[in-house]
Order: sequence, then C-alpha cells, then structure tokens
Amino acid sequence: MKFVIFHGAYGHAKENWFPYLAQELKKLGQDVIVPNFPTPENQSLTSWFSVFENVKNDFGKEELCFVGHSLGPLFILHAVHRYNIQLKSAIFAGPFFEPLGIEKFDSINKTFYQLDFDFNKLKELIPQSYVIYSNNDHIVPPNRSLHFAEKLGSKTIEIKNGGHLNAQSGFTTFPLVLEICRKRVEAVVEFN
Repeated sequence: MKFVIFHGAYGHAKENWFPYLAQELKKLGQDVIVPNFPTPENQSLTSWFSVFENVKNDFGKEELCFVGHSLGPLFILHAVHRYNIQLKSAIFAGPFFEPLGIEKFDSINKTFYQLDFDFNKLKELIPQSYVIYSNNDHIVPPNRSLHFAEKLGSKTIEIKNGGHLNAQSGFTTFPLVLEICRKRVEAVVEFN
C-alpha cells in the first residue's frame, strides 16, 4: 500500500507526527510520500496542485491511503475530486471545510474553502475514512470536524484534550493513526 501524508497551513513535512508515521510505515514495508506544500508564502489551491501533480506521478497500481492534518484533509478532497483518485481509505485529523474565524489561517486558506463538493462521488472514491478530532482543539472546533465526517460518512474518533493534534499539543508521535494504517494494510493483504 502507498501512504501519502498531507500537512496543513503553516506546516511542513518534517513536523508534528508525520516523520514518526512515515518511519513506522516504512518499517512495515509500505511506500510513503510526504510532500512539502508552499505555506504560508505562496499558499493557494493552485500552488498545492502544482506540487501534488508531481506526487501523483509516483502512484502505480498500489492501493492508496491518504492521511491529512488540519488543512491537509480539505486538500485531499480537492485532489481526489479533481483527479478522480480511487483511495482504499483516508485518515483525516482535525479537518474542516470553511473559514475558522482566525485571520491568520482564513487569509491563506481562502482558495481551499469549499462545501459544494460532489459528496456522492467522494464517498465512492474514498469508501473508508476516519475523522480524528479533539474535544478542545483551539484552531478547528470539534463541530467543524464532525461536520466533515458527516458529509463523508467517516468513522469518528474523539481524542480528549488533544488540542490541534500537533507537536504543540504533544503529538510528535500518533500511535492511533499508525494502528489505523496498520489495519488498512492488513485488510489489503487479507483481500489479496
């Protein structure tokens, strides 16, 4: 299985729990891509698509699982929708669709905000998904993540006192996400 891990706004590929997850998945013999998107300078949906187009050239016939944090999940929906990418599953940590009411984020995220996706199409392309959210996220309120989950029919997992599920909240590792990934790998192996 190939895993692609998507960071969020003001983020990068080598922060939070992304290096941990990539390293652990590689130990399991999985292919992992962790692209670095432009942010905050030059952040736009168009600039992220430019980076992603190079990434998707590495997709073979392997099963795909996308993992995203914060703005990453919203970009995943844009990418899956635009390129008709069939995923085996997706894991969304702290996702949202619309402005957060925080100028620092809303100003650079504005080209990403969207709620009029073809959700029937997205559910076909992402048949299994998980939304992990925190009850005290100071950036993405829990109701925003739950709304995201509802639209996609995702299984929800609440983390108590997890903040924004990032390094500032103590998440330099994320064993729960690793375990979900491991189960997705096992499901593919059993099916094949």
